[in-house]
This record gives sequence, structure tokens and C-alpha cells, in this order.
Amino acid sequence: MLTLLRTRIALLRQERDRGVALAMVVGIASVLLLLISVTMTFSVSGLVRSNHDADWDAAMSAAFAGVADYQGRLTNDPSYQQYGNPASTFTIANGSATSVALPPTSRDNPAFDVKPTSAGGRWASVPLTDGLPANASFRYEVDNSKYASNGILHLRATGKVDTVTRSVVANIKQTGFTNYVYFTDYEELDPTLNNINCAVAYAWAATRSQNCLINFIAGDTFDGQVHSNDTLNICGGTFKQKVTTANPNAVGGKLYSQTNCSGGAGTPTFQSGAPVNAAQITMPPPQAQLDQVRTDIPVKVPIPGCLYTGPTKITFSVSGSTAYMTVLSPWTKKTQLSNGAATAGTAPAFCGTPGDPTKTQAQNAGTLSDVAGGGQKIAIGPASQLYNNLAYVQGVPSDSANANYWASSASPNQNGFTCVGTDTKSSGNGLGYPVVNEVVPSIAKYDCRAGDVFVEGTMHSSMTINAEHFAWITGKLVYQDAANDILGLVGAGAVWVWNPIVCTNPTPYPASNGASCSNEKASLTFEATSGSSNCARTINAAILSNNHSFEVHNYDAGIPLGYLCVTGSIAQEFRGPVGQGSGSSGFLKRYSYDTRLLNSPPPKFPTPRTTSYDVNTEIEVKTAFDSTGAPLP
Repeated sequence: MLTLLRTRIALLRQERDRGVALAMVVGIASVLLLLISVTMTFSVSGLVRSNHDADWDAAMSAAFAGVADYQGRLTNDPSYQQYGNPASTFTIANGSATSVALPPTSRDNPAFDVKPTSAGGRWASVPLTDGLPANASFRYEVDNSKYASNGILHLRATGKVDTVTRSVVANIKQTGFTNYVYFTDYEELDPTLNNINCAVAYAWAATRSQNCLINFIAGDTFDGQVHSNDTLNICGGTFKQKVTTANPNAVGGKLYSQTNCSGGAGTPTFQSGAPVNAAQITMPPPQAQLDQVRTDIPVKVPIPGCLYTGPTKITFSVSGSTAYMTVLSPWTKKTQLSNGAATAGTAPAFCGTPGDPTKTQAQNAGTLSDVAGGGQKIAIGPASQLYNNLAYVQGVPSDSANANYWASSASPNQNGFTCVGTDTKSSGNGLGYPVVNEVVPSIAKYDCRAGDVFVEGTMHSSMTINAEHFAWITGKLVYQDAANDILGLVGAGAVWVWNPIVCTNPTPYPASNGASCSNEKASLTFEATSGSSNCARTINAAILSNNHSFEVHNYDAGIPLGYLCVTGSIAQEFRGPVGQGSGSSGFLKRYSYDTRLLNSPPPKFPTPRTTSYDVNTEIEVKTAFDSTGAPLP
């Protein structure tokens, strides 16, 4: 009985163990199935996320491709800035709805569409050569509200890949002379201004006389990029940023020369590397800006500037918080033109009041013709139409049909205006030039009817002054607010730093008996002496002479003057000297680049004849469209 009982218990235990084992197998299998399911879920989710991340990155690349597409179209045709979609929210918000239009059918561009695809809206496809998915596409919207004043465009581009869209805003700017602290077309003396026979050719294309060379010397400092279409002759100096040249031929491993260096070649310092090759930049044609003072072409020139005729003196000043320029321009009759032939014009108040040719000097007091009172004081702050605009100075026209014509026998202020210097005897321009006893160079003379401008003072505005002939910097020329003020100064014939030399002969000079001057000295008192490390003459401006040079008047006479300090940029057709290479007269250079010019050049500043466009900044912004093409709020 006991044995049977034990046997039954053993069998019962075996049966029980079999049930437990089965339950364990089933449980483990369930867990494994759950783990497999979770793993597959995570794998599928990761695959989806991976695809989304790829599309996310590709959509940004598609947006950048849109910017590049627009940049290429603009480089091929600078007039392309006029095209855009006036219905774009971006265009409307930035005030460009009236200055853009869709291109003609022959130049159709789907990238300008702003409608959903369900309403016929389109996207432009990214070329497959860009390495993006076949379904990558883009749109872009244009803001050209700043283009007329400073050549800057803003573009909002949206890229799309599958269901993902992303947007960027790009700042697109014309590449020009204001990219450099120093630019020249030819690195030689100006044959016209210096009365010298120099071949107008690049150094590698013609044999150049050593008399035509100008050197960079020890003591010269350039804090900004330097470029020349010619070969730079560098005997010394410090170049803190990149130096480039269009010279295609390295000699001795160098793209610069060291010819005619006083005392032998020095050791220039290139803090960003020795000069390297870069593309040529071409000068703009003269008088191209006369259109900018016309009122009859509102699409091209929505806000015309001011035209002044004959020698014009402009003195900047600030009173309290109000910015002014005092303008003396006796020959001016019309300050804006009504047509391309210049046969008619107007005189809006913001440009100043021209003198009445039939009235006397006393009757013209307080006008542009007020010689005794120094001209007319004009507000040039942000409320003025001259702010972000141009003042153009032309010579007195010889065409009798011109709105600013004067007969050769006539002169302002009822013929009371005389073409004399300060001494009221010597030949001059009637504005105080030349000074008493000044020895006037035969080239840099003060013509009574030329399109010359004489500029100095503290400037608190944003504008460009362009002279058809000479632009003279007659004194310290600085900004009141270095962060916001900007000045462009252009002299097609030359930009001169005024440095008059006077005769100290015991007898009067000039004398009627033709006496020559045997003893000369500098006339001006500068800001610092030659022995000082401070600036002797300070200039804040973007400077351009598109036909000639930026040069110091009488650079080779008198005594050493100290440092010529220019903050801005300098561009010139021929290299103008500012002092003797030996340091015996004139200035040493201390040129610093105004970094604001890279993104914000002076308003209506001339640009190269062959223009390219750089994208200076690209930043991601809130997405403009969803994947269906519908605008997002």
C-alpha cells in the first residue's frame, strides 16, 4: 500500500513538472515575440526618421540651390533684379511690390510662383547635377527695395524635398570697388595728371619706364584687402589682409615686383600671405550717373538725386542732432533733369534754391549762388530726399539747349560773379580758389566752369557725391556717427587731397611782370605734424576716380606731412602718388577698410562695368511654404 502510494506521488510530480515546463516555454516564447515586435517597431521608426532627416537636410540644400540659381541669373543679366512676384508676402512686406514684376513669357521662371500646386502653382526643379534627390525643388521671392540706392537685394528662397520644406534669406550684393581698401587698374603714374609719357598698358604687356613707377614703402599700412589689375611694385609696407593681382605671370615665384626701390628692395609684410592671382575688375564709364538725377524714368530711378553745375563747394556740419551740408554752386539753374537730352529740368527745395541769373548777389542771398554768404545750408538727415541719394556735379554745359546752359559772356548774379581767386586778382573759380599767393600746378588748376566739387566737414548722413571733373578734399572729412554715416566720393578726373603751396617771395606773386616764385611753402596747417604718429589728414569715405587717380595735390613739394589716414576704400584707374618715395614730402599711407562697405556700399556708388554678385549672408528663417506650395502664416 505504501509502495503504491509512493509510486502515485512520483507520477503526480512528473505530470506537474510537465505542466510547468510547458507554461515556461509559452511564456518565454511570448516575451521573445514581444521583443522582436518592439525591435521591428524601433527599426521601422528609425527608418522613417532617417528618411525625414535626409529630406530635412536636402530641403535646406535645395533652398541654397535656389539662391545660387537667382545669383547666376543676376550675374548674366543685372536687369534681372526687376523681376519677382508682386503677390509674394515677402516682397509686399519689404516694400517691393511696386518695383518688381513677373518676367515676360519668354523668360518664364517657375521659381517665382507663390500659389499652391492645387491652384496651378509650380516649383523650379534642382538640377540633378547638384547631387540632390530627383524631387528636390525651390521657389524664391525678391526684395529689391534697396537695389536702386546701394545695389543690395534680399532673396527668400524655399527648398522642398518630398513633404519637407525649409527657407533661407540671402543678402546678395554687387561685387565692386568697395570690397577693397585699395584698388587700381594701372599701377603707374597717371600720364595726364603728372605730365609724363607712360604707356597705358599692364606691366607684363609693355616695357614701363621707371619714372612711371610708384612704390609701396616702409611705413605704409593697409588694413583691408588690396587688389590691382596690374603688377604691384612693393618695396615695403604692411599688408594686413589678402593681396590680389590680375598679373598672370609669377617671376621668381612672386606676383609682385620690387623695381626702383630707394636703397634697394625692402621686406614687405604680408600678414595674410603673399599676393595671389584674381580676376580683373573693369572701371565704369564716366557720366553714367547723370540718369540718377532724372525725374522721367521712375522705374529705373524712383528717387532722383540732385544736380549741381559748375564749381561747387560742399561743407558738411552738424548742429545738435541735425545734419546739414552748405552748398555754394553759383552756376546751377536746375537741380534735376526732366529728360535724357537735359533740355528741361526742375529745382526741388531739398536740393537748394538756385540763384536767379537776373538778380544781383545781394538779391540772391541765402541761395546756392550766395558767394558772400557761403551758399545755402541744406538739411540732409533721414527726412531729406538727399539721404541715401546722390549729388552730381557737372561742368557748365556748352549746348544752348541745355537747361543749365550759360553763354560764354554771361555769369551768375547778374554778371557780378567773377572767376578769380581769394586775392580777387589771380585767375580762379570764384569760390576762394586759389588762395593768396598760391602756386597753381598747370594740371590741377581751378577752372571757373568745370564740374569740380570741394568737400570737407563732419558728415552725418548717407550719400554719394560724384564730380564730372575733380573732387577736392579740402580739409578733415569725417563721420559724426561712424556706425551709420556713409559717404561715397567720386571724381572722374581725379580725387585730390588739397595741399596748396604758396610763394613767399618778398615781391607780390603772381606779378604782372611775370615774376616766378623762388621760395615756396605749404599753406595748410594739418591735424598733426609730420613727427607725430597721429593722422595729419583724416578722410572717411569710399573714394573712386574711374578715369584717373586719387592723389595728393603737390605731393612732391614742401615738407613731410605725416600720415594720410583713410577709413573706407580707394579705387582708381591709375595709381596716384601721395608722397615722395624718399619721404621728403607728402604723406605716408595709413589706410583702413570700413568693413560696413562689404554689405552696405554708399548709395548710388558706381559699380564695375562687368558686374558679378556675391551672397554675403544666408540665414534660415521661418518656412515660407508647405510642401503643397501653400504660404505658411
